Amino acid sequence: MTDKKSRLFMIINCLALGVIAMNLTAPVHEATHLVTQIFAGAQPVHLAFGSADTINPTADLGSFFWMVMYEGSAALMNIVIGFILLIVLKKFRLGPMSRVLVLLTTMMHLSMGFGYFLRDGIAYSPDPDSNLGDWSKVLGRFGGNIGLRIGMLVVGSLGILLVFLIAYRQAFHFIKDNNDKKERNRVASAIFLFPYLFNAVVFTLVELNSPVAKASMEAFLVISPIINVFGMIGFFWGYMFVAHMVKPRKDNVYYFSPCAKKQIALWIIAAAVLAFDALVLCPGISFI
Repeated sequence: MTDKKSRLFMIINCLALGVIAMNLTAPVHEATHLVTQIFAGAQPVHLAFGSADTINPTADLGSFFWMVMYEGSAALMNIVIGFILLIVLKKFRLGPMSRVLVLLTTMMHLSMGFGYFLRDGIAYSPDPDSNLGDWSKVLGRFGGNIGLRIGMLVVGSLGILLVFLIAYRQAFHFIKDNNDKKERNRVASAIFLFPYLFNAVVFTLVELNSPVAKASMEAFLVISPIINVFGMIGFFWGYMFVAHMVKPRKDNVYYFSPCAKKQIALWIIAAAVLAFDALVLCPGISFI
């Protein structure tokens, strides 16, 4: 197999794993919203790839627990799952494809969870109609409390910096020669850059069929780029740090190169998942 063909297969495999990782992240976020609100006595209305709608909660939404959890539980779940997967990355010697999948899923969960704190801490408005993010709504329930807002900004910023650190450090498990800039670029672009660009474009297009886009294209054009482009910016900076900007690690922590062989079964699974997203999950499932 030629080097060009090996690199092409490595990129395609990472793209496929990126699609699967996104489907292990965004739907989990929305399902957490749905389940939490059902526990609050709400009636489920609709569940989609990027939204969960319920009506008529019976729990006391004025209690501290529900003020936080009713809209805030999904981001917290992303963070919990992200840290569990990070432990898996650190404690288990995973194979070449499973390690890439766990790494991508870890970064996506942490990016989504901490991203809500950071974005909503910045974008919060006293006007409830302007607050589209989960934790903007939580902050609104606390009257825009300045201490909570500052805490969200601090936690969100530190969390995103953690994503950058994970991307940088974990990439070197796939690099044989830390000082070989071409290898660093080849690996980091396959694992981080191409999945980031692909998912940002493809999932934004797929979500044009979502309830949010149908209800308000203006809201969609705000929410989707924030999640798919800015929300996952750790992938871009992970690539930049590894390939170009930060001095490579001194210690060699190489495990395996990312899989550079033809993986037709993986490609079929990713294509089927993407088709399911476009045809079922993005339009969503109605309950009433």
